[in-house]
Amino acid sequence: MQNRYTGDIGDFGKFLLLKHLFAGETIALIWYLYPDEIHNTDGSHTVEKRNANVYRHCHAVDAAMSECFNAIHQHGQRHVGLFETHPPLAKVHYFKEAITREGVQDRKGWLLRALDFIRTHQARIVCLDPDNGVEIGGMQRLPLPKRGKYASYAEIEAFVALEGVAHLLIYQHFHRQCSHALQMQAAKERFESLYEGRLHVTIIRHNPVQARFYIMLSKPSFRPNTGLALEGLRYGDKAFFGVV
Repeated sequence: MQNRYTGDIGDFGKFLLLKHLFAGETIALIWYLYPDEIHNTDGSHTVEKRNANVYRHCHAVDAAMSECFNAIHQHGQRHVGLFETHPPLAKVHYFKEAITREGVQDRKGWLLRALDFIRTHQARIVCLDPDNGVEIGGMQRLPLPKRGKYASYAEIEAFVALEGVAHLLIYQHFHRQCSHALQMQAAKERFESLYEGRLHVTIIRHNPVQARFYIMLSKPSFRPNTGLALEGLRYGDKAFFGVV
């Protein structure tokens, strides 16, 4: 996550997903807050009235949430703290400590504080929002700053292991090396192999404007009826989400 993405269509989809899957639950949203970059125009598909086409479709699916997003864009500078000023959902707590570039020990400290944050708020639902998604092969060869764009498997395991957590939802972007279908299937198989029945793995594709997907890890006694919960959510003439 970067502050420059605040209030875009990806954020709207994330909150819409949390609302329909986990209504009434206490949620901890863990921003993997990475410094803003300027090499691309990501985050430009904002949910606000002046971006009429995106706003119209989002307003049709959830008018109240769209109004919150529009209010966020009335501020001069985009930052994740605005979700606390204009909350799209009740009972969401935001861990917004930035990922630093200082070293491995700093990252471990960040993780420990995030875990304490979840315990303090007694959140049963945890949503991880790394800039790119789950760690890739050869992570240790990446420059240290670039590692801040990913959630590591060790971090995911630490969140899953918290006793009170029922579901972990992880953002994942698509790369260009193979098809979306193959990437989603690979993620599903990888996590099923890692957890060998200890967790149920659901893949949820966010369809509008810029496709991305979510990996949902659910403890066995808390499997949600995901397809039913998301049925009927539309962006124009297309389903907002698809469940794998």
